[in-house]
Amino acid sequence: MISRERTLSLVVLSLLALSFCSCAGVKPLTAERPKDEAFLTVLKLETSTLNIPIESSADDLARVLNQALRTELYRGSTGTRGITADVVRNGPIVVTAADNCLYITLPINLSLGYSMFETPAIPLEMKFRVKATITPDWRLHAEINYQGIRDLLAEDVRIGPLSFKPRSIVEGIIQPVQRVLSDLAAQKLNDAFPLKTQITSVWNTAQKPILLDRSYNAWLKLTPQAVMLYPMTTQNNRVKLSIGISTYAELVVGPEPPARPALPLPHLKLVNTFDKTFRIALNADLFYKELRAIASTKLLNKKFDSEGKSVTIKNFDLYGNGDKLVFKLETLGSLEGVFYLTAKPLFNPQTNMFSVEDVDFDMQTENLLHQSADWFLHGTIRTMIQEKLNMDLTTRLELTRQMAGKALARVQLVEHVFLKGDIKNLTFNDVIVQQDKISIRIYTDGESAILFQ
Repeated sequence: MISRERTLSLVVLSLLALSFCSCAGVKPLTAERPKDEAFLTVLKLETSTLNIPIESSADDLARVLNQALRTELYRGSTGTRGITADVVRNGPIVVTAADNCLYITLPINLSLGYSMFETPAIPLEMKFRVKATITPDWRLHAEINYQGIRDLLAEDVRIGPLSFKPRSIVEGIIQPVQRVLSDLAAQKLNDAFPLKTQITSVWNTAQKPILLDRSYNAWLKLTPQAVMLYPMTTQNNRVKLSIGISTYAELVVGPEPPARPALPLPHLKLVNTFDKTFRIALNADLFYKELRAIASTKLLNKKFDSEGKSVTIKNFDLYGNGDKLVFKLETLGSLEGVFYLTAKPLFNPQTNMFSVEDVDFDMQTENLLHQSADWFLHGTIRTMIQEKLNMDLTTRLELTRQMAGKALARVQLVEHVFLKGDIKNLTFNDVIVQQDKISIRIYTDGESAILFQ
């Protein structure tokens, strides 16, 4: 009797134990953490152009030439044996600008002599065309060509016993007069356009972070690459040179960025055209704590059903790995354990919306679920993450654009040198996953000018 009761008790205890085991639920599954992958460390960059317009009027150049050119231009022999010439300036030089050239009108008095005989002064206007070119050593070279005289000369002129053609005499003294004018024009053009001095100042300054706005602690970080020169142009009696510094430009908010080692001014690169667009990279950074806060409201303690079974997200984490986001989920219910999903970050420049795409279970998790809980692979958790994890960045980007536009309205680089920027459009450039955040790079497109005042 005692033995039968003992046997019955053992059976009851076994049944209770089985019942308790059944109530304890399924055995937890733990997927392996995805293998760590290296992060991309550099966002894609696009070059920008610091446009440096250098301009002068034809009248300003004429004023400089008139102040510098002496009265006596030539005294000496001519191409005709025995005849000498005396050439003096008898009025102001006139400079005009057209057809990408300068035109100089030089008024002179020409006196001719032979032995003790001398002609009265003959008033003439000599015309020259100046084609300015820039050499790789940053010097302006003036190529001057004689264009003739505007006044009519007599066919023959007598000096004592001699008769000669004055036009041939003029042709004989062109070279020395032209040489004087050429040297002077080259010197004064280089004085008017001190290219190397001005560009060196901008180049050196561009290699150091520039404080744009102290209240925002906003810095302009430039990384100059090359210097380009567009040939001299003339329009409406104005002479223009366009110089561009090709650079990377970024707007950095926060502590002052470290300055890179200074690079010397590179050789001048002569080009027929260059893109004058000034692009500033603006980074919209989304830290994982922001994304966790958004995702937690959509996922944490939420129940997900599939094929008559359900799970609840007990715990949740989000971090970056390589070029993807990783979602770590801890579940309760019909499936208990730790599982991982991955997704690619996505930014839509038309809507300014950040979201994720290609949400899927990590390979290790997928293999584990195929063996134990295939039904969970086909549930709604992936769709929920893809549909709900998004953020509107319109306000953030617009504030950044306005800050850049306001700050760049007029920035002093060094004494008497200012950067003026005109910000117009926003364009999407790149997005990368980093260790603590996702960085979205946007560009502001506009124009810039370096002003010497």
